Amino acid sequence: MINIFLAYIALPFINLILSIRKRHGLNKILVIQTAKIGDMICSTPVFREIKRKYPTAHLTVFAAPSTIEIISDNPNVDEIVSIKTEEYSGLGGKLKLAALIREGHYDAAVCLNPNTLFSLALFWGLVPVRLTIFPNFCGLTFQIASYLFSGTEKHIQGRLTSETYLRMLKKIGIESIDTKKDIFINNDAASKASEILQNINKPLIGIGVSSGNKLKELGAGKFAEVVNILLDKMNANIVLVGAFDEKQTADAIIASIIRKNMVTDAVGKLKLRELPSLIARLSLFISVDTGIAYMADALGIPVIDIAGPSDMEDQRPTGDNCAIIQKNIACAPCSHSFKSPYHCALGTRECIESVSAEEIFGAAAKIIKNADCDKIAGICANLNHTR
Repeated sequence: MINIFLAYIALPFINLILSIRKRHGLNKILVIQTAKIGDMICSTPVFREIKRKYPTAHLTVFAAPSTIEIISDNPNVDEIVSIKTEEYSGLGGKLKLAALIREGHYDAAVCLNPNTLFSLALFWGLVPVRLTIFPNFCGLTFQIASYLFSGTEKHIQGRLTSETYLRMLKKIGIESIDTKKDIFINNDAASKASEILQNINKPLIGIGVSSGNKLKELGAGKFAEVVNILLDKMNANIVLVGAFDEKQTADAIIASIIRKNMVTDAVGKLKLRELPSLIARLSLFISVDTGIAYMADALGIPVIDIAGPSDMEDQRPTGDNCAIIQKNIACAPCSHSFKSPYHCALGTRECIESVSAEEIFGAAAKIIKNADCDKIAGICANLNHTR
């Protein structure tokens, strides 16, 4: 709190400095998004709409190391700076980050991570236009620090966060309601995906085996049930998708699968930058609410999102042929864009544990029945409609 107090003391002097500086349009724009994969993908409309309005502006994105590869092929991003927020704690850390920001000479900053660190760093970084979200969940410290921004946009329950992002951009002259997410495929990754999927001549259903937030975990046993039903009822192969540290979960799933020859294990075999090349080849993707589900959605792949504790009003797949499975229980949703617990407060995880393999198969069957079978690439050829 003392850091905020010092900033308020300096406020008249900072405003004087900024008023003296001459600014000729928005030539250098900074966007800060240091959250996880799904949040980064849902932020891509911001990059696109900034570039659409200001095509000659240099757009820099501050991102967490774990998400940099998601936007490394995005043509709307000119520069990516890796930021580990834990390295900027304390007054010294905030001043260090402010110095980094000052070196960029940004005309405007759009902060998608509403927190005290960035409110102070952008202020001390002498960015003339400093915008952020005012979240529906925030503490007193940020409420006080938020006045250091030159503009805020309140996030309202029931609105997509990406819609709130675009409303915020109105403050720099951008008028858009296009929340379509962007993922760009790295052409060099195509051969690697082909190597993993070689000799597969049937449609592919992708299974996201795990989640970075263990509160959302469906579990290897339940996913194995899902795979066995899918292989029994549908004319398709299965590919398991996940990060290297999820290999143990993939192994447990495979151990319980009856027709193992119909399953390809791609877990840990592709870097994040390479993964879109594989995801784009799927006919359907099934997972809990993870970043890869949003990648599939951005690529136009039908998605079944097992939402569990996640607030689908904040973020959700928005494609025409997607399904969300979420139980109507009193404590759900408890995980929101700006408030994300990692443990079940009741210790039951009922919102995810009560989802059955049959429900997931039912959602898959419904998607296929409602879709053009040509677009689903023949997956419905042997579908048993009696279930």
